[in-house]
Amino acid sequence: MIGRRCTLIALGGLLILVLTINVYFIRMIVENSSETSFSRNLPVSDEKIKDANTVDNNKIEPTKKSIIREIEEKIKAEMRLLPSKYFKRNSSYVILLDRLLTELKVLDNTQNDLWSIPNVNWPDAHHLLPPVAPELGTILNALRKTKIVKAANAQVGTQLKLMLTLEPNVKALFKPQWYSRETILHGPVYFGKDRHNAEVVAFHLSSLLGLRRVPLTVIRKLNLKGLRDIATPDLQATMYEVGNETCFYGICHYCSAADPICSKNYMLEGAVILWLPSTLKLFKHRHPWQRTYKRNKLAQWETNKNYCDKVKESKTYAPHASSRLLDLIDTAIFDFLMDNGDRHHYELMQNNFHNPAALLIDNGKSLANPDIDHIDILAPLYECCMIHKTTWDRLQLLGGGALSTSLGQLLAHEAKEADVLPLITEDYLSAMDRRLLTVYAVVEYCLKLKKYPSTVIFDHR
Repeated sequence: MIGRRCTLIALGGLLILVLTINVYFIRMIVENSSETSFSRNLPVSDEKIKDANTVDNNKIEPTKKSIIREIEEKIKAEMRLLPSKYFKRNSSYVILLDRLLTELKVLDNTQNDLWSIPNVNWPDAHHLLPPVAPELGTILNALRKTKIVKAANAQVGTQLKLMLTLEPNVKALFKPQWYSRETILHGPVYFGKDRHNAEVVAFHLSSLLGLRRVPLTVIRKLNLKGLRDIATPDLQATMYEVGNETCFYGICHYCSAADPICSKNYMLEGAVILWLPSTLKLFKHRHPWQRTYKRNKLAQWETNKNYCDKVKESKTYAPHASSRLLDLIDTAIFDFLMDNGDRHHYELMQNNFHNPAALLIDNGKSLANPDIDHIDILAPLYECCMIHKTTWDRLQLLGGGALSTSLGQLLAHEAKEADVLPLITEDYLSAMDRRLLTVYAVVEYCLKLKKYPSTVIFDHR
């Protein structure tokens, strides 16, 4: 009897084990089938791009994993050998600074239709702001002070933004202040929320570098109590009072009631960015040096020393066909100075313009940490070893501390006009001077490579 009971128990246990194994394999088959079906529904172009530009980190040869680090070490070594000319200040920078400060002055007499100037007269194939713009200060002042008649959820992108309507029907994007000027963010280069002051810093830095492709941007304080009266119903639905202060959380990919933004003494500081007119047709393009945003995935530019040669095989980026690649190298230098490692796409104006330049839109992920330099942002420069001669000349003009001095004065003017605290700390300004030395070192590194003896520095316009 006891033996029979033991036999039945053993058979029962065996049956349970068999059923468990069968359920496991059935589940695996169903999940694999689901994943296959899902991948078939993805856009074919996105799948191809993903496969072409990413490499499984677990399958990368050890030598390939260290390519970026190896190049960075060579660049750092080059910095220790930089000629003294890169440390000397060129007094000619004062002429450039005086011209830019003069542009920021408010004119007494301007035309009635002020907004037609930046919307109609200024945009060109190569810039949003022309080399000479005497009305700039007046327009920036209007952007700070013109009455707001409507506030709505921007509903573009992943983070909280408002779409403001200024008189008379002028659109502007508002990015609120999340961090103090002194905040240092630790994490990946794309970590954290947008920094509103970074948008203003980017605007003035672009002028200094001669890359006037950043939309007009100013600092402005909003009275949230007054804003609530002109908010759209869907924005009002996310607004509420906490004591005497007004809070809201808006509508966006990451927006939630658990993460609101609130006024301080009724006011909320932020960056106001002039919305580009609908007459400008923008086309978004995937950046060839885009990050994978995955810890276990590396992009091909991080593992392939000849990646730039592969990029140039495309007619889009062939140097003899257009200046697109050189424009992206300009962008990389601009982003490196700002510490913006989140340039996954770029926009072009396609208004029958010949050879349009890449715009510098959305710079909020900059100014995260003044103590860290993400040299891999310069990958387009050190992998292609090419640069616009005009850009190289301007960079050399801003050496010896002229970059931080000039940018500091431009930003001090903005802070005074907006009646806010200084927009950037000395640590961040010093970081830009240090990073400029790194750019010099990369060019010296490229010259010593002798890989492109006749095309290390040239212009294509």
